[in-house]
Amino acid sequence: MKPNRVSRRQFLQSAAAVSVAFVTPKIAWGQTSADVIVIGAGMSGLNAALLLEEQGLNVRVLEGRNRIGGRVYSLGNVPGNPEAGANAIVGKNALATARRFGAELIDRSQRPGINRERLLVLGGKIISPSEWPDSPQNPFPKDQRETMPWGYVSPLISKNNPLKNLEDWVDPAHASYDISLHTFLEKQGATDRIIQLAVDTNCIYDRSAHDASTLMPFQSDLRRKFRQRAGRINFVGKGGNQRVPEAMARGLKRQVIMQKTVSGIRSEADGVDVYCSDGAQYRARFVICSVPVPVLRNLRIDPVLTGVQEQAVKSMSYSLCTQIHMTAKRPFWEDDGLPPYMWTDGLVGTVSPSRNGPSPDEVTSLAARGRGLMATYLDRLGPEGAKAAVIKYIEEIRPAAKGQLTALHFHSWQLDPFAGGADFMIWGPGEVTAFHGKLWERHGRISFCGEHTALLNSGQEGALESGARAASEVIEQL
Repeated sequence: MKPNRVSRRQFLQSAAAVSVAFVTPKIAWGQTSADVIVIGAGMSGLNAALLLEEQGLNVRVLEGRNRIGGRVYSLGNVPGNPEAGANAIVGKNALATARRFGAELIDRSQRPGINRERLLVLGGKIISPSEWPDSPQNPFPKDQRETMPWGYVSPLISKNNPLKNLEDWVDPAHASYDISLHTFLEKQGATDRIIQLAVDTNCIYDRSAHDASTLMPFQSDLRRKFRQRAGRINFVGKGGNQRVPEAMARGLKRQVIMQKTVSGIRSEADGVDVYCSDGAQYRARFVICSVPVPVLRNLRIDPVLTGVQEQAVKSMSYSLCTQIHMTAKRPFWEDDGLPPYMWTDGLVGTVSPSRNGPSPDEVTSLAARGRGLMATYLDRLGPEGAKAAVIKYIEEIRPAAKGQLTALHFHSWQLDPFAGGADFMIWGPGEVTAFHGKLWERHGRISFCGEHTALLNSGQEGALESGARAASEVIEQL
């Protein structure tokens, strides 16, 4: 059965009813602006646009932000331009793309290893590695008492990972692992207290181990192993990794149209209309939509998404991360003799140094990253409240830091209206089996891409993979 269609008048009225205002269009009905309109100027959308232009198509890219790059975001207001998003260029396709479009890169693959010793802080108290095995806060069994909280899950996942090929995580043969990470860890003997400390404290999977399918860490573990076999690739863009998507955008024949917030898409038999919140309207033969799922579900799409695809868009979530980027007037970690890297159960989450200067020993900035529930708490404090709270927490833990820190940048990925979350989309228990492949099925003349739609890769590699797939879908319809 075909989805019910609505008249243009009904479409505009219903859009207004959900606070998506479509005003009188600035372009006449039926006017074709391009062969293909790409929504979103992250690496997935840009790759799709570039590939389509190579086929001789007229492509327009619309971007809601006032910058290029999506979740590849380098902070120009912090010394060393640290990354709020992608920390490095570690994939061969991303590296080749950067070089192709002339982005200047810095090779860090041969850089001497940096001491990654972490300072453990629980309940506001520093616990040294020598104290940890006998600490009353240590929940691990006798044979693992020396395991630090951040080192518990990864070896367990690697040891029990049944996946052999990158596409195996969606193979029905492994559907029995499409259970919560919490349940999987329980089956390996982990107690609730262990899981709370090792996963939930600084949770990269939404809010807790209950929120993620075990197939997610299995797939991540396999990708890591494949990268190790392929040899170390570790580059950064000179001036920040955002320079890579910016270089891609410069490679387009037509400039990206910035600050165009798309509010609706209408797919018809002979073309697609794209509506923007400022009243602008564009028409194309096809549309590629690269926005993350939390943004997609706020768009008015006609005809509406239905069935499993609709359910997936309504239910999928992203990881949570709120960041405070700081500089230190002096290296207080040299004064107290403790590492600058901190792993805590407090509101700062983790505190990690960026070393973006000419010397690998130079710390150019520090970043506190609150995840899960801590990210939500920091968001409620607001930018200035969160900055003050983070500095106060660090000063209480480490008196040598008192008066030394300046908070320069607050960023919440989940409050970003063009992201709706950080890092990656969370495949919840049962969702890989139920939704994978169906989430980004072509809808009329609309194709979908984005890192969340990739089969084999993640991050920048996944974004490039998905952009290529969406471009091929369009070419197949020509």
